[in-house]
Amino acid sequence: MMDSGSTPRRLLVIDDDSACRTTIGWLLRKLGHTVTTAESGSAGLALLRQTPVDLVMTDLNMPGLTGWAVARLVKAMRPRLPVVLVTGEVYAIPLDQPERTWVDAILAKPCGVAAMQTVIGALTRDHADAAGSGGPQGASVVARTRTVARP
Repeated sequence: MMDSGSTPRRLLVIDDDSACRTTIGWLLRKLGHTVTTAESGSAGLALLRQTPVDLVMTDLNMPGLTGWAVARLVKAMRPRLPVVLVTGEVYAIPLDQPERTWVDAILAKPCGVAAMQTVIGALTRDHADAAGSGGPQGASVVARTRTVARP
Protein backbone atom coordinates (compact mmCIF):
# COMPACT_ATOMS: atom_id res chain seq x y z
CA MET A 1 0.00 0.00 0.00
CA MET A 2 3.08 2.21 -0.08
CA ASP A 3 2.92 5.15 -2.51
CA SER A 4 5.40 5.08 -5.34
CA GLY A 5 7.27 8.08 -3.90
CA SER A 6 7.24 6.83 -0.31
CA THR A 7 9.92 4.88 1.46
CA PRO A 8 9.13 2.46 4.28
CA ARG A 9 10.34 3.85 7.59
CA ARG A 10 11.00 2.47 11.06
CA LEU A 11 8.60 4.18 13.43
CA LEU A 12 8.13 4.23 17.19
CA VAL A 13 4.55 4.93 18.30
CA ILE A 14 4.04 5.81 21.98
CA ASP A 15 0.50 6.04 23.33
CA ASP A 16 -1.02 4.95 26.62
CA ASP A 17 -4.40 4.38 24.97
CA SER A 18 -4.32 0.81 23.69
CA ALA A 19 -6.94 1.41 20.99
CA CYS A 20 -5.12 4.46 19.59
CA ARG A 21 -1.73 2.77 19.75
CA THR A 22 -3.03 -0.37 18.04
CA THR A 23 -4.95 1.53 15.35
CA ILE A 24 -2.10 3.90 14.48
CA GLY A 25 0.36 1.00 14.44
CA TRP A 26 -1.92 -1.06 12.20
CA LEU A 27 -2.47 1.83 9.75
CA LEU A 28 1.24 2.58 9.53
CA ARG A 29 2.07 -1.09 8.97
CA LYS A 30 -0.54 -1.20 6.16
CA LEU A 31 1.37 1.70 4.59
CA GLY A 32 4.49 -0.49 4.60
CA HIS A 33 6.29 0.95 7.62
CA THR A 34 7.94 -1.08 10.36
CA VAL A 35 6.29 -0.06 13.61
CA THR A 36 7.34 -0.57 17.21
CA THR A 37 4.81 0.44 19.86
CA ALA A 38 5.07 1.39 23.52
CA GLU A 39 2.37 1.94 26.13
CA SER A 40 4.22 4.69 28.03
CA GLY A 41 6.86 7.33 27.62
CA SER A 42 9.36 5.42 29.73
CA ALA A 43 8.74 2.19 27.79
CA GLY A 44 9.15 4.09 24.53
CA LEU A 45 12.44 5.63 25.61
CA ALA A 46 13.72 2.20 26.66
CA LEU A 47 12.83 0.84 23.21
CA LEU A 48 14.50 3.81 21.55
CA ARG A 49 17.76 2.97 23.31
CA GLN A 50 17.66 -0.52 21.76
CA THR A 51 15.84 -0.06 18.46
CA PRO A 52 16.88 2.13 15.52
CA VAL A 53 13.96 4.24 14.30
CA ASP A 54 13.49 7.00 11.74
CA LEU A 55 10.74 8.88 13.60
CA VAL A 56 8.93 8.91 16.95
CA MET A 57 5.19 9.56 17.25
CA THR A 58 4.02 10.23 20.80
CA ASP A 59 0.73 11.01 22.46
CA LEU A 60 0.63 14.22 24.49
CA ASN A 61 -1.41 13.34 27.58
CA MET A 62 -0.04 10.20 29.18
CA PRO A 63 0.48 9.25 32.82
CA GLY A 64 4.09 9.49 33.94
CA LEU A 65 6.05 11.09 31.11
CA THR A 66 3.92 13.38 28.96
CA GLY A 67 4.50 13.74 25.23
CA TRP A 68 6.41 16.97 25.91
CA ALA A 69 8.75 15.13 28.29
CA VAL A 70 9.19 12.28 25.81
CA ALA A 71 10.04 14.75 23.04
CA ARG A 72 12.56 16.57 25.24
CA LEU A 73 14.26 13.30 26.23
CA VAL A 74 14.29 11.98 22.65
CA LYS A 75 15.97 15.19 21.47
CA ALA A 76 18.48 14.93 24.32
CA MET A 77 19.35 11.38 23.20
CA ARG A 78 19.16 11.90 19.44
CA PRO A 79 18.79 15.57 18.46
CA ARG A 80 18.15 14.92 14.76
CA LEU A 81 15.46 12.29 15.24
CA PRO A 82 12.06 13.70 14.20
CA VAL A 83 9.37 13.70 16.89
CA VAL A 84 5.67 14.04 16.07
CA LEU A 85 3.22 14.91 18.83
CA VAL A 86 -0.19 13.30 18.33
CA THR A 87 -3.01 14.78 20.38
CA GLY A 88 -6.72 15.36 20.53
CA GLU A 89 -6.02 18.76 22.07
CA VAL A 90 -4.04 20.35 19.23
CA TYR A 91 -6.03 23.57 19.35
CA ALA A 92 -5.37 24.00 23.08
CA ILE A 93 -1.60 24.21 22.55
CA PRO A 94 -0.50 27.86 22.44
CA LEU A 95 1.62 28.79 19.45
CA ASP A 96 4.24 30.28 21.77
CA GLN A 97 4.45 27.26 24.10
CA PRO A 98 8.18 26.73 24.68
CA GLU A 99 7.90 22.93 24.53
CA ARG A 100 6.95 23.15 20.86
CA THR A 101 10.67 23.46 20.06
CA TRP A 102 11.08 19.78 20.99
CA VAL A 103 8.62 18.52 18.38
CA ASP A 104 8.90 18.64 14.61
CA ALA A 105 5.18 18.33 13.87
CA ILE A 106 1.86 18.07 15.65
CA LEU A 107 -0.96 15.88 14.38
CA ALA A 108 -4.55 16.19 15.57
CA LYS A 109 -6.35 13.04 16.70
CA PRO A 110 -8.01 11.46 14.97
CA CYS A 111 -5.40 11.83 12.27
CA GLY A 112 -5.98 10.52 8.80
CA VAL A 113 -3.70 8.22 6.90
CA ALA A 114 -2.83 10.93 4.36
CA ALA A 115 -1.79 13.38 7.10
CA MET A 116 0.37 10.77 8.81
CA GLN A 117 2.02 9.75 5.54
CA THR A 118 2.64 13.39 4.56
CA VAL A 119 4.31 14.21 7.88
CA ILE A 120 6.34 10.99 7.98
CA GLY A 121 7.53 11.52 4.42
CA ALA A 122 8.41 15.16 4.94
CA LEU A 123 10.25 14.64 8.22
CA THR A 124 12.19 11.54 7.17
CA ARG A 125 12.96 12.42 3.56
CA ASP A 126 16.54 13.46 4.34
CA HIS A 127 16.89 11.56 7.58
CA ALA A 128 19.90 9.65 6.28
CA ASP A 129 21.02 8.05 9.53
CA ALA A 130 18.23 6.36 11.46
CA ALA A 131 20.57 5.78 14.38
CA GLY A 132 20.93 9.54 14.79
CA SER A 133 24.70 9.70 14.49
CA GLY A 134 24.86 11.54 11.19
CA GLY A 135 22.90 13.13 8.41
CA PRO A 136 22.30 16.78 7.72
CA GLN A 137 21.04 18.60 10.78
CA GLY A 138 17.60 20.08 10.29
CA ALA A 139 17.29 18.84 6.73
CA SER A 140 14.50 16.45 7.68
CA VAL A 141 12.38 19.19 9.21
CA VAL A 142 9.99 20.84 6.79
CA ALA A 143 8.73 23.45 9.22
CA ARG A 144 9.50 23.66 12.89
CA THR A 145 6.43 22.47 14.79
CA ARG A 146 4.17 22.41 11.78
CA THR A 147 0.65 21.54 12.85
CA VAL A 148 -1.27 19.22 10.59
CA ALA A 149 -4.89 19.11 11.65
CA ARG A 150 -7.75 17.22 10.13
CA PRO A 151 -10.05 19.30 7.91
